[in-house]
Amino acid sequence: MAAELNFSRAARRLNMTQPPLSRQIRLLEEHLGSKLFDRTSQSVALTAAGRKFLPEAQALLRQVEDMEALVRENAQEPEGKVRLGFYGAACFRLLPSLMVEISRVYPRIEMELRELNATQQIDAFSFGELDIGLARPTVLASGLRAQIALREALLVALPKDHPLTTRTTLRPEDLHQQPFIAYGPGGPYLNSLQRSIFAQHGITPRITQSLAHAEAILSLVGVGLGIAIVSSHARHAPRDNLVFRPMTGFKIDEAITHKITRADMRKPAVKLISQLICDVGRRLELDERLPKVR
Repeated sequence: MAAELNFSRAARRLNMTQPPLSRQIRLLEEHLGSKLFDRTSQSVALTAAGRKFLPEAQALLRQVEDMEALVRENAQEPEGKVRLGFYGAACFRLLPSLMVEISRVYPRIEMELRELNATQQIDAFSFGELDIGLARPTVLASGLRAQIALREALLVALPKDHPLTTRTTLRPEDLHQQPFIAYGPGGPYLNSLQRSIFAQHGITPRITQSLAHAEAILSLVGVGLGIAIVSSHARHAPRDNLVFRPMTGFKIDEAITHKITRADMRKPAVKLISQLICDVGRRLELDERLPKVR
């Protein structure tokens, strides 16, 4: 009203009729005990009290607008449910790091976790049961896309009393004729990496057991039944009877984790978690760049 100094124009600006506006102004003046406007049939003008009241009223309106913006911002805090599939070895470091970050950054997003291998994740996507997958590289179904979320160095896991623990790094010739706890067909990606490493460097291992899961492999290495090639996050397994050594001189020296999503991903919460996975992966890569040994 103070901006227009005309009841009709002010009412139109406020998207209301003139009589309710006039009543509200009269009620305000009665409450304050002072006139805010001088009214005549020809004009409307602010009184001295009105001129004094105007900047305070404008400041109050700005505060209300700021409070409304704050409420809207909080109301728009990302929320929803994201169904995440992950492979077992992600539990060594990637998954815990990711979940801590999600809790910190997006506390209103609910995560539903499912431990599935790559093939099972592809099937779950086809039935509409997953939003994001963390998997080793695999063949994708139509409508899915993969992006590298994490690169890990490959390490050799050894029993703590193994003679090779005296070396700070291990070369291909060090692995020749060693007893191996290998990844079998149930762990197809790392099984393929190991076979390629052995073939490229002429390594003839003595494979004593072939298993699918890193935790099972580490358990047998820990009791002295052989050595193993594992990804670097395996060294975060809570085992005191293992030693890990970097590999040098190998043509293949890293393992990859893919983030799998639908090509037509639309849900805002899924997009946010998808980006956060890449951010967490980059931070972990920096932290693991020089593999720590123990």
